Amino acid sequence: MPEANVNGVNINYDIWGAGEPLVLIMGVGANMMGWYPQIPTLSRHFQVIALDNRGAGRSDRPEEYSIPLFVEDTASLLKTLGIDSAHFFGYSMGGMIAQELALTHPEMVRSLILGATTPCMSAWPPTATGMPGQVASMEPAEIFEATLCMAFSDRYIVDHKDELLLNFQIEQPLKAPPQIWQKHLLAALRFDSRDRLGAITAPTLVLAGDDDPVILLDGPKYLAENIPNARLLALPGGRHCFNVEFAEQCNNAIIEFLTSSR
Repeated sequence: MPEANVNGVNINYDIWGAGEPLVLIMGVGANMMGWYPQIPTLSRHFQVIALDNRGAGRSDRPEEYSIPLFVEDTASLLKTLGIDSAHFFGYSMGGMIAQELALTHPEMVRSLILGATTPCMSAWPPTATGMPGQVASMEPAEIFEATLCMAFSDRYIVDHKDELLLNFQIEQPLKAPPQIWQKHLLAALRFDSRDRLGAITAPTLVLAGDDDPVILLDGPKYLAENIPNARLLALPGGRHCFNVEFAEQCNNAIIEFLTSSR
């Protein structure tokens, strides 16, 4: 996979398809493999660009992490690729990066999709079953079992556990190590855009699971209510990884939104 030296770090990325650029930004400790339910479908309609945030996947693991640094990594990568503006889909912490990008580089953002994210985690903290900080020091097998109920509905776990385990094992070598994972999480916990959301000018779609124990629905609702020209789609029964469990609904909503906002 290609990589680019931007903002002082090597950032791993890949590109699929052709058309208007759509940039995918993942969350805490995650890498671009988390987009496997989206890339095949979305790349039939757009030029899809996915990247590994600093510290994750095959990108460099420097010492410093913050939402503004993630933003500058992303913006610098696009400039290196010769892309002046794009659509952005940020998931979880990636949605915080996308919010900040829309606020600090509005000229780069054609439209904004915010998935499973919030303007401020501390305003609506995770439930007891959705506390992400508990998993950093666990062994991989423990992490898999502990995070299943955060990510997927009970029924989906029963029907797809073998498949989920296989995907987890494939992705495991690219996961951020515990010390980097904690730095990602701290960057997300420090983020607060609540008093700035009115300045976002890009058309915005907020996607959420209405049973997400990590990002409670109040956060996405706040985004949709306070970003001008934004709307909310809450997927019934969706938890933190609704982009996997409800991939078809998620992808269709994105395609409809992006084509209608041209």
